[in-house]
Amino acid sequence: MSGKRDYYYNSAGSSSSGTTITRPVRRHLVNVYLTLAAMCAIAAAGSQVGDYLGPNGSTLGSLGAIGSVTMFRFTSINSRRRWALLALYSVFSGIAISAFIAFFLNMDPSGNIIFLALSSSVLIFLGFSLSAVMSERRSMLYVGAFASSALGILLWLSLANAFFIRSSSIFSIELYVGLLAFAGFVMYDTQMIVERASAGAMDIPGHAMELFMDLYSLFIRLANIFMKKEINRENDKRKKRANRLQRNF
Repeated sequence: MSGKRDYYYNSAGSSSSGTTITRPVRRHLVNVYLTLAAMCAIAAAGSQVGDYLGPNGSTLGSLGAIGSVTMFRFTSINSRRRWALLALYSVFSGIAISAFIAFFLNMDPSGNIIFLALSSSVLIFLGFSLSAVMSERRSMLYVGAFASSALGILLWLSLANAFFIRSSSIFSIELYVGLLAFAGFVMYDTQMIVERASAGAMDIPGHAMELFMDLYSLFIRLANIFMKKEINRENDKRKKRANRLQRNF
């Protein structure tokens, strides 16, 4: 009897500390990723709605996203209302980002920056999320502490830059460090989803919302980074043209 008990505890400990993920957890991850893809599609449709709402769409979308996510957090896990609130949050998130996308399309009518930011954010998300799934369980949880600390520092740094320093270099630092922080959150949240699912918490809408927020933040920062590079490139071209005209005259 003691031998069976020792074998049970040893096997449970090895499966929890290794890279083994049970079949129900793998099925849960697939459902979470599929729900995340559906949320992205709904958000894309919401951004089209935001175009019709005009300048007030971003404010309405932001308030709606905050309200829906607050109601989502206080709704029981077993309630079907969470799925409706999840879809509502996706719609409002798309409406909130519509003005952001419209601004970038005005700056770059070809849409190359938006496409590059979207494809890059998806690739980064998939790379970091799958690496967290394939890594040893609980090995990436410490990344959450570093990412949270980095965001806290960035918050105070952005406030100082807005009121006192006002440097474009600090804004660039905020973009790149924020990008790394949310890439870290992708790994942290993915491994937390695996651990919670292994403990029996198969909260598909809640876990999909966490990953959606990470992907959303990656997209915004990448779009800003690419736009800043494009603006710097255009400024360099203008300076070169001005220098050539001065030499000619």
